[in-house]
Amino acid sequence: MTDTGEGSPVLFLHEYAGDHRSWARQVADLGSDHRCVAYAARGYLPSDVPAEPSGYSWQCAVADAVAVLDALGIGSAHIVGLSMGGYTALQLGLLHPDRVRSITAVSVGSGSDPATRPAYLAETREVAGRLRARGAAFVGSRMAEGPSRIQLRARDERVWQEMIDQFAEHSVEGLVHTILEVQGRRPALHDLTDELGALPVPLLVVVGDEDEACLSTGLLLKRTVPACGLQVLPNTGHVPNLEDPGRFNDLVRRFVRCVQAGSWPERDPRSRAVLQFDLDRTESVAG
Repeated sequence: MTDTGEGSPVLFLHEYAGDHRSWARQVADLGSDHRCVAYAARGYLPSDVPAEPSGYSWQCAVADAVAVLDALGIGSAHIVGLSMGGYTALQLGLLHPDRVRSITAVSVGSGSDPATRPAYLAETREVAGRLRARGAAFVGSRMAEGPSRIQLRARDERVWQEMIDQFAEHSVEGLVHTILEVQGRRPALHDLTDELGALPVPLLVVVGDEDEACLSTGLLLKRTVPACGLQVLPNTGHVPNLEDPGRFNDLVRRFVRCVQAGSWPERDPRSRAVLQFDLDRTESVAG
């Protein structure tokens, strides 16, 4: 676990292919303004790797986040979650809003869109099988060549290789149980619109415009969550915190600053209108 810096606390939750080290470039920068906490999820060393599948679930992931806050004496924190960690962050906001000051949900929603969900669930089983048969190094190298990871290679091949090397160090048992029991069994965000429509926490959704699996869910969250902003990053894949750390850190810093100043708004219901012209008024909006 990393716990460094002073100021308002920020808790980082990592993705399936990463661990607490994935946030090193955020902790190093944002630690000048905030208390930054990053930990390895269960199933990822040096955290516990339960041997039984029953030791893994999205509910366990939420409970673990609360346990980390409790252990560090943190009443509430700004939550920054990437992919799997973004899902945990949203559920944390729904189930424990008193522990959450804001949520930055990054690259969240893989497998949530009904159009792609069956293929996603099939892929979780395929990945588990390949992990058991070929190991983490093989799967990590293949994953890094995927359609939403090649952007990182183009930006910084050294960091891309670092991601591969770190994935190879993960427990195969932990990875298998995580992808089957957490990723494969979590409810789709597209099925949680009633709950998300009542989320009382300021939310910033960050998605790369080349992260095809997450774009539709980013738009869904913007349309559903009352205090949600949507930031689409150009020419960007699934790991914007690694692809351009400076840009990513600035986004998080500005969002947290707005929340703490009380200036992050809920959406004005009038902005949901789809007509370009108000026929009951003499003036109209050009464009």
